[in-house]
Amino acid sequence: MSRFTFLFFFAALFSACSPPDPVFNSPSDVYDALSQVENARLVAFHSNRTEASESEWEREVQMDWVRNHSMGDSSYSMAWTFEDAFMEDGNTSLNFGHLWANELITISKDSILKTFPMDPDAQRNGNGIPNYYTSLTLPVMLHDTTWWAKQVTDSLAIVEWEHVLPSSNQPEQFILTSTEVQDSTKEDFHPDTRSVKKWWFQAPHGLPVRHEQSWYRADMAYGSDMVIEWNWQSVNDGTVELAISNWTAPQWARQPEPSANEIEGGGDENWFEEALAALPAVGSAAPGIEGVDLSGQPTALSDLNGDLVYVDFWYIGCGPCMRALPHLAHMEKEFGPSGFHVLGVNHHQNAKTVKRYLDRRELDVPQAILDSLPEGYPVVAYPTWFLVGRDGSIIERNMGYGEDTAAFLDSLVSANL
Repeated sequence: MSRFTFLFFFAALFSACSPPDPVFNSPSDVYDALSQVENARLVAFHSNRTEASESEWEREVQMDWVRNHSMGDSSYSMAWTFEDAFMEDGNTSLNFGHLWANELITISKDSILKTFPMDPDAQRNGNGIPNYYTSLTLPVMLHDTTWWAKQVTDSLAIVEWEHVLPSSNQPEQFILTSTEVQDSTKEDFHPDTRSVKKWWFQAPHGLPVRHEQSWYRADMAYGSDMVIEWNWQSVNDGTVELAISNWTAPQWARQPEPSANEIEGGGDENWFEEALAALPAVGSAAPGIEGVDLSGQPTALSDLNGDLVYVDFWYIGCGPCMRALPHLAHMEKEFGPSGFHVLGVNHHQNAKTVKRYLDRRELDVPQAILDSLPEGYPVVAYPTWFLVGRDGSIIERNMGYGEDTAAFLDSLVSANL
């Protein structure tokens, strides 16, 4: 082998082993690359685990998205179409959505098709996707122009960036970690409360390929761990917009039957009043409730005949429900000697899960665990509560738990002991 040949071979070998040059030098380069993305076709794999309620689910979302589009002489911001497969406990349900020219079409798991006018920019989530978790599969930085500027360390969060350089077996990435700073002056402050978010942005387009969100509210002994992974199938491909504009609803989708409320002009804006009115009325006899207590033994509302009873429909995962529990335990202890009892009613989790959760928070709140809502209680919002008098009739009922509820309940119970 000649010296020239040897040097040529060595240079070629060295070149083949050299890592690729990085595309990005700083997070601002990632932002610049993302700003050039006008449309994309993606598949997102989304999982969520909640330890406190022993619940876990997954979803796979296929989505086409464009940043801007036009129809006739009118211009609009984003458009999208998605198919969402939600998987839990071995069951899968499908939901579909389509947004074009500010008209939203949804098809729910029961095949009902609904159409609404909708401006995505005016929606709280900024993208108009109705389901909260499905909306997370469209990365926020693609539609929120203020998101990137907020990724700085301040009094609310500690933000760190890591640059993973490209190699022969590793694509170039920028990894963002944002750790929430807890406010020790807040009433609900707990040193074990945490919230951490991570994003993996990958060259060359800067699009995220993974997102992790882990949070835990120690004051409520509740949190969740969420992961989203993206497979970007095409970027800046003109066929994506064409696929969205040409989308048609499947033939099996059907229009909803008109409800009495819709015919009379009622609707979602009156849902609270309608839900409250559907509950057993004040002055009527409280329907029976039968279940098992936290030890698995039979228990019933009728076991408490002759006492004043606060019946609380709740579940682990309902924020207001979990915030109310310490005060319910306080009422049980404070007013119990005078013939008052709390009866929590949970048909979402089993006795073992509820007991573990209450023990973790060191709360003593008697429970009736059911498989389903008891007959006569058409509960649609949580918490829903009833104060049942010593004669078995309903003294008061309502939904929710807010800042003034504790004082109101103390006064209500004291007045009826």
